[in-house]
Amino acid sequence: MRDHSELTLRNQSDFSRVYKQGKSKGNRFAVILYRRNGLKYTRTAFVSSKKVGNSVKRNRSRRLMRAAYKAIEPNIKSGYDIIFVARAAIIGCKEPEVEKMIKRSLDSAGILTGNNNEK
Repeated sequence: MRDHSELTLRNQSDFSRVYKQGKSKGNRFAVILYRRNGLKYTRTAFVSSKKVGNSVKRNRSRRLMRAAYKAIEPNIKSGYDIIFVARAAIIGCKEPEVEKMIKRSLDSAGILTGNNNEK
């Protein structure tokens, strides 16, 4: 398993590349921006703007998305940079709802492998 810091998008140039050259899929709770990265592993970032709410709400939204991603991670293809951007609607949600919506978006983006079991 790779070091956690290697699996996280941190550089502004990486973010810019995904925003400018990547594709996006949206749902009620989040927008998912993705792009092939040419590496043998997938890097992620979880973003929440002030539109979502105060710092407590923003942190909770990132935690929800991170937990949902963690549950789906074994079924995600490698070689992508993925940015999860929270929307304000995520605030009142529970983790299973967020996981279902994120799974659906990743599946429609073609990022999930074939063995994704629907919950």
